[in-house]
Amino acid sequence: MIVAVTLVVAAVLGGCSKKPATGAPGPAGSGPASTAGTDEPSPDASETPSNLFEFTVDGAGPYQLDATLVSLRSQLDQVVGGNPPCTANTTARGTGKWKDVLLSFHPDGTLYLVTNKGIDLPTPSGAYLGTPLAQLKTIYAGVTGQDLTRGTNSAYLVTTLSGRGILFELDPSKSVSAMRAGDGTYLKAGYLGGGTFC
Repeated sequence: MIVAVTLVVAAVLGGCSKKPATGAPGPAGSGPASTAGTDEPSPDASETPSNLFEFTVDGAGPYQLDATLVSLRSQLDQVVGGNPPCTANTTARGTGKWKDVLLSFHPDGTLYLVTNKGIDLPTPSGAYLGTPLAQLKTIYAGVTGQDLTRGTNSAYLVTTLSGRGILFELDPSKSVSAMRAGDGTYLKAGYLGGGTFC
């Protein structure tokens, strides 16, 4: 039973594609813009996280959590250190098709937070920026989820058995405005603590 639950959770958030709920919005509500989230066959052994155009609990493309600033240097743009409020950290942006992926590195150079601001970059289960909260809860019905509120702001956090998760930040209409991948406990604390994620 535990093995079955583990496999379901891994499939939903980790990398196996499935058909999104009816009416899953893609960019401008036109439906998915990539093959992710369709009835395509599961990825084969030649497909790796670095060549799938998806945003998962582990990051996006070559930008996987726990990678280092040094190892990713040739695939980074706008590398900046010392910006308030996280003056000890370094931020960067992905390149090419990953240009809307924002990256945060600890002082030791470890990637700890990956943020998706791309309207065409989906999760493996078919959630995009613009997906309404009600639909998000349907997409992730089999995964641990939490509604979070900070003042007038709100978010929805899904967490896998690995402890990693995706924080879906919501706009005033309760639709996804940004996605953040990282440690689930850290994402919750960072969001409720002011949203600076230092």
